[in-house]
Amino acid sequence: MADDPMTRFAPEHTVECPTQDAARLLLGGPVTLVTSTYRGRPNVMPLSWHMPLSSAPALLGIAVEQSRHSVDVIGHAGEFALNFPKRPYLHHVQYLGALRGEDIDKIEAVQWETFGATSISAPLLADCAGWVECQVVDRQTFGDHVLFVGLVVAVRVDPSAYDPEARMWRQGEEDERALHFLGGHHYATLTRPLEARLPQDYEAPEHVLRERIAEQLELSREAREKREEALEALRDEVQRGNVVDVDEIGLDIGHSVPGAPPLDLSKGVILGGD
Repeated sequence: MADDPMTRFAPEHTVECPTQDAARLLLGGPVTLVTSTYRGRPNVMPLSWHMPLSSAPALLGIAVEQSRHSVDVIGHAGEFALNFPKRPYLHHVQYLGALRGEDIDKIEAVQWETFGATSISAPLLADCAGWVECQVVDRQTFGDHVLFVGLVVAVRVDPSAYDPEARMWRQGEEDERALHFLGGHHYATLTRPLEARLPQDYEAPEHVLRERIAEQLELSREAREKREEALEALRDEVQRGNVVDVDEIGLDIGHSVPGAPPLDLSKGVILGGD
């Protein structure tokens, strides 16, 4: 069959990776700081392996490496909280991952202010983007990790970081954004939302996608043509020796159009364009 995908080879520009890289491909979500407490001693650990499991009831899962001290603490406590740190706490998050909670009070070590949770005994870290409190309802071991299933009992957010009406992270001031983990020592913050257009009932999805790509290409061509026209008009004015304010006409003379002759600005007077 001509359309059978099994008869086609993988694209030449792609490369194979170790199976462990599958976990890295899934990264990019918000990093969390998992807090818990047992026998009056609080603990915290950075975690990026988390996932929603159910909406009703609200369940989520966290996968913790078996050798981590947090496995024992969460297992005995039967509860935990997810704290979503903001951009200014980038280095705190990485540092906390290098400390062992069985040897030191990690929250005290980084002098992170805490406050009381609503429904559990684990402390919550101040100045975060959001907090989720959970009670452990199940525990399973998979390979080298333990999966704790948590029943969500309380959720709190900082509205400067999370829009509770739109139910999504904001992309406002960078210091108010949640940190997203990319792997290793690398993190990121969300920059801007992209809204997708869904096909209408009378539209075939493949046609809509082709039209959207064509629209974007056409917009790029129009922008290029308008810029070329503006540059040509500027060139004429300069040749006449006139005064031209490039800021007023919205033209950045620092970037030329590919294939166009360079501008000779020696005969006119150019204002703006810093």
